[in-house]
Amino acid sequence: MNDESPPGSPVDEVVEEGAPLADAAHDSAALRRSRRRAAALSVVLLAVGLVGTVSLLIDPVQPWFQPFDDAALRWARTHRWPFAIHVAEVLDVAGSVVVTVPLRILAVIVLLVRRRWLQLATFVVAIVLSELCIGPLKWLVDRARPPGSLVATSAPSFPSGHSIAAAVTAFGLVIAFLPRGRRRVHWSIVASLVAASMAWSRVYLGAHWATDTIAGVCIGTGLAVGVEVLFEGGRTAAADHAEATSGGRSGAGADLS
Repeated sequence: MNDESPPGSPVDEVVEEGAPLADAAHDSAALRRSRRRAAALSVVLLAVGLVGTVSLLIDPVQPWFQPFDDAALRWARTHRWPFAIHVAEVLDVAGSVVVTVPLRILAVIVLLVRRRWLQLATFVVAIVLSELCIGPLKWLVDRARPPGSLVATSAPSFPSGHSIAAAVTAFGLVIAFLPRGRRRVHWSIVASLVAASMAWSRVYLGAHWATDTIAGVCIGTGLAVGVEVLFEGGRTAAADHAEATSGGRSGAGADLS
């Protein structure tokens, strides 16, 4: 049997059991390419959030994408069914601090017990950055909510805090607990469905404009992916520097012998 993966297929990262700092920063060429792709994805996602923010700063009442938002809201209002409304209301609770905060705390405790320091730092920093984005962006943009929300809302509309929280938590958990490879790809699809479901629910309930949720998912996902790349890249650079330094010293010692 040929154990080699076909070109372009996900490469499973090897994690050394019992080594607290052994995680997603191995130096194979395939994994470095994977990190570069992740970095590019993060930049694109965060750029989408930035474009939405700048557009609303220019015109918070009638931005260029308002016709799309209006159409999405009309569709939601004309396709409301009791069961779908109930599902959306459940997601409204699931995306609140009542659920997300305990889930995040549990993840932090597990990572502490497992001594997974890099994953712990990545998860916590991504969560903190996402929370720091929500309030300031809302008050900076100050976009009005859609009229006629089915659930109680507060604060301005852009970006969707529920969407940011769902995306950064879902993708943050996948990144924290799964090394790069096939399993992470599979669970990333699940995380994408979680984020998309939350975005749908906010529009369906009339709590947000569609672009509020799109920007929220992009910001949350972009932060989860981007923070990991930064931490991995920093550690890999430090390892490369240490190896080069020790190699240089060994070479100098050999010349003196």
